[in-house]
Amino acid sequence: MEALTIYRVSWLGLLVLGLGLLACYFLLRLVYRLLAGASVSSRLLALLRRLLRSALLLYEPLAILAWSAFFVFINPSLHSLLLGVLVLGGYAHIRSYVSGRLVRLGHAISPGKKLRTSGVQGVVSRLGNLGLYLQADNGRHYLSYFQLLTDGYTLLSGEDVSGVYHLSVEKEGEDTTDGFALNLMDILATAPYLDWNHKPEWITESSSGNRLEFRVVLKQDGHLWELMQLLEELGFSCKIIK
Repeated sequence: MEALTIYRVSWLGLLVLGLGLLACYFLLRLVYRLLAGASVSSRLLALLRRLLRSALLLYEPLAILAWSAFFVFINPSLHSLLLGVLVLGGYAHIRSYVSGRLVRLGHAISPGKKLRTSGVQGVVSRLGNLGLYLQADNGRHYLSYFQLLTDGYTLLSGEDVSGVYHLSVEKEGEDTTDGFALNLMDILATAPYLDWNHKPEWITESSSGNRLEFRVVLKQDGHLWELMQLLEELGFSCKIIK
């Protein structure tokens, strides 16, 4: 029995535990994606989606805690010291990570939701483990989850925005970035696909010569391909960055 316990509390046991936790995590994600992509809508399906979403948000930190505890048991004196140093060094990130779990469990924040916090109002464009990106009229803002909890935030009611997209557009024969940008912005101004509550953002640091990167907010996800087709018909080459 003692030999079995020693075997289990070992590096091999830690590896097996890690692989098992990862397998369970990816299985949960797979089931959630299958349910999220289901075309059939019902109250039971919506309930299962919400439960799986909450389970995924809780599973990740609990799995990390379980793996860390097993790691400490292998060599309590040394590994607890190492883990303590890591926690102290990454305290700010850990704080934002835990805050993110609380924020996302409390409210169904997702890309396309309209949010206001500490004088900034915009559309959530992307969610990360430590913070989120908010697309506002004056540009894109990164907000840590800890900052959201500290400053407070409000989810705004109304129709959600379907998508925020980062696009790269090229056209042969364009010599100056400024002239290219003005020409492209004039075309976008006549396109019916954009949500003009949020103006297109020209990303100057990533643009040069005949290539321009910009970020747009569309009314519907399906409008992305229609916008790209319109630009291609006008002689532009367009691709999605993210």
